[in-house]
Amino acid sequence: MSEPIDLLATYLYLAKSAWKRLRMLDRDRLLVISGFIASEMKLQRISGHCRSLILDNNPGHMIRRWTDFKSALADTDFLHFLKQVQRRFPQEKAEVMLANLGIDRANERDLYFTDEEYVAAVIGLPLEGNNHTTD
Repeated sequence: MSEPIDLLATYLYLAKSAWKRLRMLDRDRLLVISGFIASEMKLQRISGHCRSLILDNNPGHMIRRWTDFKSALADTDFLHFLKQVQRRFPQEKAEVMLANLGIDRANERDLYFTDEEYVAAVIGLPLEGNNHTTD
């Protein structure tokens, strides 16, 4: 998996799966990685949604210290935390976890006009101007 959009979708699927299994600590960790990737891809709406989901579950989470992931990435405390979370869920492990869930994403991205629409659908975030989620 070499495309950032595929990696982002992987972590979002895993976060969604963790939420369904009520593993909220893991879900939040996966959302931290997802928020970071989305921010790096300049998908601010997606990264902001990841941040909001984390804070809805845990208002005292470290991410509350920054208004967005872009700001957090400029702080060494957050970067240290991010590295710890990435060591817990490295890309290779995430890919195996996704495969174990039986999720087949072959050509899934092609169903959407933009990367943002694609990952918004994965996480259940309504498209702008749309009043329902895709869950």
